[in-house]
Amino acid sequence: MNKLAVCLSFALVCAFPRAAALAQSVSSGPYHSPIPDSMNVRFVENRIVIQRPARAVFDWVTTWGNLPRWLPVAHGVAVVRGKLDAPSQLGDVLIENVNPANTSGISKQYTVVAQIDGFLWTVAGQDVVNGKPGDRIQYVATFAVTPIGPDSCLFTRLFQTVRPDEVNPVERRAVEDPEIIQKGLARLKSAVESAIPNDERG
Repeated sequence: MNKLAVCLSFALVCAFPRAAALAQSVSSGPYHSPIPDSMNVRFVENRIVIQRPARAVFDWVTTWGNLPRWLPVAHGVAVVRGKLDAPSQLGDVLIENVNPANTSGISKQYTVVAQIDGFLWTVAGQDVVNGKPGDRIQYVATFAVTPIGPDSCLFTRLFQTVRPDEVNPVERRAVEDPEIIQKGLARLKSAVESAIPNDERG
C-alpha cells in the first residue's frame, strides 16, 4: 500500500466519529449563513444521511442524468462533454435548464473543476445567454460524501453564488434557499435508497 493510500485510510478511520457527530446535527434546523446576504458571495449548505454505501451514493449523485430527479431547480440537463448515464469526470461539462418559475428560464453551464473520486466533486457554473456561456464564474457547487459506516454516509452540498453588485441584497433564489434545497436532498435520499440495493457495497 502506497503512502497516499495509507494516509487516505487513516483519514477515513478518523472521519467516522466526526461524520457520525455531523449526522446527528442534520435535524438541527435549516442553514443560516454567518455572513450577511448583502456580501458579494452567498453560501448555502445542506446535508442528509443516506442509508447506502458512500461509493454507490457518490456514483449516483455524480451521474448527470440523475440531477433532475432530486434537485428542485433542475428542469432538465444536456451533456456537452462526458456521459449522461455514468459518473462524470474532471473536465466534463453540463448544461442545466433551471426551473423557469425561479430564474426566468436561464440555463447554466457547469464544469467539473475538482474531484476526489468517491468523496468530493466540485463544479463551477456560468449563465448561458443566447446559447453561449458567460465570461465569469457565478456559481460553485461542491458535493461531498463522507462514510459513516459500510452501509451509510453523510451527503453534503455546499453552494456558493458570486453576485453582481446590482442584485437585490436581500432576496434569495431557490438554488440558494436552504429549506427548498433540503427538500431536494430528501428526494435524493429516497431516490438513491430506492435505486441502490441494500446489499450493494462501495
